[in-house]
Amino acid sequence: MTRRCPMQPSGSYKRQQRTMEWISWIILGLIALVFIYPFLFMVLKSFDETANFGLKFPPTLLPVRTGLRNYISSLQMLEIGRFYFNTIYVSVWACILHLGLGGMAGYALSKGIFRNKHFWLLFILSTMMIPNEAIVLTRFLIFKDFGLVNTYLGLILPSLAYPFGIFLCKQYFDGIPGFLREAAKIDGANEFEIFYKIYLPLAGPIMATLTILTVMSQWNSLMWPLLMLTKPDMYTISLGIAVYAENEMKQAVIGNSLAISTMAVLPVVIIYLFLQKYIIQSIASSGAKG
Repeated sequence: MTRRCPMQPSGSYKRQQRTMEWISWIILGLIALVFIYPFLFMVLKSFDETANFGLKFPPTLLPVRTGLRNYISSLQMLEIGRFYFNTIYVSVWACILHLGLGGMAGYALSKGIFRNKHFWLLFILSTMMIPNEAIVLTRFLIFKDFGLVNTYLGLILPSLAYPFGIFLCKQYFDGIPGFLREAAKIDGANEFEIFYKIYLPLAGPIMATLTILTVMSQWNSLMWPLLMLTKPDMYTISLGIAVYAENEMKQAVIGNSLAISTMAVLPVVIIYLFLQKYIIQSIASSGAKG
């Protein structure tokens, strides 16, 4: 009995595969260019000292005369450093609350044993269906009665409620074996020690993901600071840019606007580029069940 050798792909088939692969890469590259071009245009044109006098049509990507005049004049007009400080301060405390409360709540819903656990999980998830715009006015009136307008606490307290972070942590902890908790219980550890010493060190990817999502959310937040802040020295970066755009855009200082936008966006982009792998890793791991 003769053994039949498996058929080898022909040369024409290999060429066809390579051609399709190249076509796919070209299409993906064009799509990526469509999304990247506006960002590159903003960054490069922010160094164009002639941008304040108008842009040519069709617009060119490279600056006509390179310099830092747009950045210098923007820093003189706006207290960018103060806006950075306010935003970073709020973001740090929001991260602490999101990571601490979200991690503990996610661990409890994943590994804890208590009555009506599934009901509380569904209740937490159901709050995600309520638009923020539907409750923002009521929240503002409550915070105003407590005297939290123009305070850091008024910007930070809404971070206490983060159901999406709780859900992500719960899904991630589901992928960690439960026998670790059982072994620690046998050794006499309480629930907090189990979470803090065993599960939290294993939750680095999901904590990094929550950090990125929280920083991006706080950095881009506009509606809530717009309601809560009236003092310019309390403005966050998004609100400061919005107020500047409202007051100065009539002068059509395009170069300054591009420079300010670049200074506002670049820190978040850098953080995301360094930590983006954790988002993919944690979301992929959150689908596993243990």
